[in-house]
Amino acid sequence: MKSDRETRELLMESGKKEFLEKGYMKASLRKICADAGVTTGALYFFFKDKEDLFGAIAEPPLKVLTDILNGHFSADLEAISQPHAPSGKNAHELVDHDDFVARLIHHIYGNYDSFILLLTKSQGSKYENCVDSLVDTIEQFYLAMSEKIGAHYGARVNRYMLHWLVHMMVDSFIHLITHEVDEEKAVQYMMRIMNFILVGWQKAVFE
Repeated sequence: MKSDRETRELLMESGKKEFLEKGYMKASLRKICADAGVTTGALYFFFKDKEDLFGAIAEPPLKVLTDILNGHFSADLEAISQPHAPSGKNAHELVDHDDFVARLIHHIYGNYDSFILLLTKSQGSKYENCVDSLVDTIEQFYLAMSEKIGAHYGARVNRYMLHWLVHMMVDSFIHLITHEVDEEKAVQYMMRIMNFILVGWQKAVFE
């Protein structure tokens, strides 16, 4: 007889397969339960509904991703706030962005199916706008950092361009994740893209 933990894990594995194949909206709870070898009643013992099951699969990796982003950008903001921190084009060199990219990619590829679900299969669920939420979070950090950098030499931040660049950065990650399945190659490509974005940041954002 299966334990509760085993049954829950079977439902999550079956759910992941069904969501990846059909997407959130078309996924069948009946099929998920049949593939897991349990009744629909058993599913409702562990999960409130289909969205709760989807969230159990996709939300924990998303939360860790958010924590990684918040930790990195908080360190960035703290670094440029130091009294003798360089300003302008050298400010982005205060934090190791290559290490950040490597950690981020490693986490994403270690939970690859969950992120594919969030990025391509979540329409109709409360997670369908998760990318917009990430963009908002990143944009707020970059706005705070850009304003501090700009204040050093009297430059104004063009918020439209900042928003555009943040979207470019996030879209670069999304394109990479959905087109490159090899983690090592993904790290190499993303480091090059990040270096490209960081070099052009000052000219694009400040007026």
